Amino acid sequence: MKLLLFVLFVYTYATSAQYRQAMEDLNDDNFGQTLLETIQMHIQSDEPVGNLVNMLQNLQSQVEKVQTKSEEQHKRISTNCYINLGQLNDQIDNYKIKSVTLKSYIETLNPNVKQSVAMVERKQKEIDDYKQELKQAAQKREKEHETYNNILDNLEQALFGFHQIKQAFNQFIDSVQKGQRKFESFVEMKQILKQVKHTYKLEGYKHIVQLLQSLSKQTSEEEALKLAIQLSAILKQIESYIQTERTREDQADLSRETAYNDYKAQIADLLNEASKSLTEMTGILDSQSNELKQSENEKKEVDVRLQNKMKEFDNIQAECSILDQEYQQSTKQRNQQTKLLEQAILLTTTSLGQLKNDLLKHAEVY
Repeated sequence: MKLLLFVLFVYTYATSAQYRQAMEDLNDDNFGQTLLETIQMHIQSDEPVGNLVNMLQNLQSQVEKVQTKSEEQHKRISTNCYINLGQLNDQIDNYKIKSVTLKSYIETLNPNVKQSVAMVERKQKEIDDYKQELKQAAQKREKEHETYNNILDNLEQALFGFHQIKQAFNQFIDSVQKGQRKFESFVEMKQILKQVKHTYKLEGYKHIVQLLQSLSKQTSEEEALKLAIQLSAILKQIESYIQTERTREDQADLSRETAYNDYKAQIADLLNEASKSLTEMTGILDSQSNELKQSENEKKEVDVRLQNKMKEFDNIQAECSILDQEYQQSTKQRNQQTKLLEQAILLTTTSLGQLKNDLLKHAEVY
């Protein structure tokens, strides 16, 4: 009997403690207070307790259904977040690899482009040098030909002048031999020399004059004739020398012209080869430059896409985090509601009398 009373006391104390804890939990929560108000309204309306319990159980079932749907939705959202973030992460990794690869490739292309630019510049300078050499050679040849023409003109004038002197002298000697003139008439011959010298700028004039003066001083006709014949031979030699010089100048100018043409052809061949090389080098440079530009543009596009994907990743991650926080908060709230509903049902089914008294006292206070 004592044991039964002790058990009853313990049970009553435990039940009383649970009741107080349940009431405290319900009063400390807005939803719990709403439940207490609802229970109070049912008690005051004298409706059957079964209706109240059914209502609380239905409400508990609704909360559980909402939680189940929320869990299913959260699972779908979590799965989608995992898949989307995984795909984005793969894309980000691929873009990073591609960006690094393009950067390395660009760093490889840059020295090649610089080297090609230097080669093109050197080849262009080589071509410019060849053109300058051709220009200088043409100018030199022009001056040489001008000098040749001047020399040739002088030689032709000298030849013509000596021809006149020789003709006049031969006529003079012939007239002396025929007894028509005397050697003393040298003054007339001297006038001819002056005229020829003035007209044709004849070289060797003084020497010829000296010979003629020696000729005029001869007392012996025989000696004078010998000297005249000697002078005539000298005039022929001078004429022959002028002819020889003219031929030599012609040959020299022809040699210079041939050498110039050979040199010009040689430089032209070198210039042609250099121009071909420049065309090839320019083509290579253009190809390398285009490839470099395309790679740089591609890297810029990849970097932009990488940044966009990283932003998209951050946005989705933040959105998923917010949704998860909302789910955790709503789950916590529904778990609390479920707990409070269980406590309300427990109070309604096990401690309705005490609950009714407490609620009525609470209503009288307010």
